[in-house]
Amino acid sequence: MDRTGKYTVVKACNEHGTITLREHPRNGTLYVVEYDDPELEAELSELDAGSIVRLDLRRTGRRGNAWCAEAAQPVEVR
Repeated sequence: MDRTGKYTVVKACNEHGTITLREHPRNGTLYVVEYDDPELEAELSELDAGSIVRLDLRRTGRRGNAWCAEAAQPVEVR
């Protein structure tokens, strides 16, 4: 299952490369744990909590709520 939408960074990228996001408008929590390319990972790892980003995500593996970021559209930082 793939998802595209607007997300708020709840917890910035940690030392394991995981970013915690809140989905709009449902307020569901998602965890980005993989990235399609290093440039995308670098861009997203610079976001602070409260930043808003539009992402294309795909579920990664069989882990509960883990996602891979495929693409990011312009980011709005609060």
